Amino acid sequence: MLADILIGVSIFISESPKTSIAIALACAGAYYLAIYPFFISPLRSIPGPYLFRISKFRALNGQRTNRWINTVYDLHKKYGNVVVISPEEVSVNGDFKYVQDIYVRNFPKSKFYENFRNHGFRDNIFASLENDRHLKYKKILMPLYQKSTLYSTSNSTRSMLREKVSQLVDQVYISSVTGEKPDYINAKSEHNEFGKGHLLKDDGAWLDTSSKTNLGIDVYSLFASLAMDVVSAFELGTENGTDLLLHPEDRHIIVSHRLQAGMGFWTTLMPRWWDWAATKEILEASATVESWQMELYANAEKAETKRSDDDEKYTNLCSLATLKKNGFFGKDAYSFLSDNIFAGHETTAIQLAYLTYELSRPSNAHIQARLVKELKDTFGEKSGDSYDIIDDLETVESLKFLDAIFQENSRIHTSIPGSEPRVTSKAYPVVDEKKGTSLVIPEGTVISCQPYAVHRQESVFPNPNCFIPERWLQFEQESDFDYKQRMIAQQKYMMPFGKGIRMCLGMNLAVIEMKLAIANLYYNFHSEISPDWCTITPANGSKVGDKDTAANPIEVGGWKAGANATDEEKMCMVDSYTTRPLNDEVWLRWFKN
Repeated sequence: MLADILIGVSIFISESPKTSIAIALACAGAYYLAIYPFFISPLRSIPGPYLFRISKFRALNGQRTNRWINTVYDLHKKYGNVVVISPEEVSVNGDFKYVQDIYVRNFPKSKFYENFRNHGFRDNIFASLENDRHLKYKKILMPLYQKSTLYSTSNSTRSMLREKVSQLVDQVYISSVTGEKPDYINAKSEHNEFGKGHLLKDDGAWLDTSSKTNLGIDVYSLFASLAMDVVSAFELGTENGTDLLLHPEDRHIIVSHRLQAGMGFWTTLMPRWWDWAATKEILEASATVESWQMELYANAEKAETKRSDDDEKYTNLCSLATLKKNGFFGKDAYSFLSDNIFAGHETTAIQLAYLTYELSRPSNAHIQARLVKELKDTFGEKSGDSYDIIDDLETVESLKFLDAIFQENSRIHTSIPGSEPRVTSKAYPVVDEKKGTSLVIPEGTVISCQPYAVHRQESVFPNPNCFIPERWLQFEQESDFDYKQRMIAQQKYMMPFGKGIRMCLGMNLAVIEMKLAIANLYYNFHSEISPDWCTITPANGSKVGDKDTAANPIEVGGWKAGANATDEEKMCMVDSYTTRPLNDEVWLRWFKN
């Protein structure tokens, strides 16, 4: 019987080859387009749109074109807390259970992360996929990043932070407040078609310098310089880091890093096509960064050999010395350093740029004024005419309103809003809350939460798209118990530094660096958006609830920037795994308090 069928099929194919091919293609199409996704796929019961079930194209193209964060967020609004986003991937949101299970209980990382390896695909703590290997790395480096270590008076990090923040304040003072040394070198955005900073080389035609004082400066690049100086000093030793704050002519390396960072899609999801996708400019920038890193590390290695064990200047090891002490040498150690330096300076600059922008918006003038008052009430009036430096880390950390604006900025403008993919190590039960049915995600499925969406859980954060620092403070008539419970709930849905054992190793350093920078800037100065840079949106008091007002939400997605003329349009966040200001610049001007 079977032999007869096979013979008949063979005869039919030989006599009608074109028809046979058409039938075969039709059968294959029916299988892949209908039978498999709806009847065989292990994700067939998970809600989601048809086109996302049959191909990775929509997911890949969404990330390539910088529209994926919005797409996933919209899919959750339409389909619920659990949604298919590609044939082998699911996104979850809404229920804290998912954050707890995936990140706190530590599902293994997906292969997305291994492409963050450096210097010949060498492993590092962020790129490591296996949990046991990551734990080994973390045990080596974690003691350096503990708060007790950072805050120790015998630790050189403390004095280094004071020095770098002092240099930042001085740069703002001489380049903006007094206009003594306008910082045009800082603004190099030729690679960004929307940027205006590079036009300053044409005699600064768009920036009015006639007033001579309170000039606009690009704080995004300035904060990147601060962050690079801090993280490189921490990783390589205080004497071996960069000096970009003091040497603006060297800040071109920040632009090279940005160009390389713009290839994130190709680096993580299509690495085989990276060389094809990279422009000549990006290839040159990548080579520049690699060369710069090798020179920086070589100089640090030379300095390391000159250290004296009894020299008081070296009371704590840096990351390089710690890695070498534990058997990591050359590029095996450099992969760790490059990852920390690249990510550390980039994410910190983004946070500080958006925080100072939010404080500078006319609708948020009351927020800036409240911060200035808190700083003056805590530290008293300035003793000099120019500026004073605050270096009391413990007091800065304890400031409630400073912490509130920091928390809210981390929520609304998180530096990494994109999905953090993990892999289910066993069958994982979920709930389709719209249908009230239990579902199972099979072992080996890529699963993720998106910080952008988690931070906008409306039941936890009312008016989730608005910048409202007061949500982190105790409300009038709110009991101590209710306030504490509300804070616990809000913190559950916060993951600006990740969540669980794999959360950002440098969080403590980054937080105190940013708080110290903001405290010193607003203790001495107040800021406004530069009117030469954009059309400033007035304080229109858009309504939020019955009593409070808040500035208009800042959109995510370059296509939402309209004419790219107002400050709100220019400050659109790029829709990508790591965000940034659309124009790669934020122009503010500063005044003495």
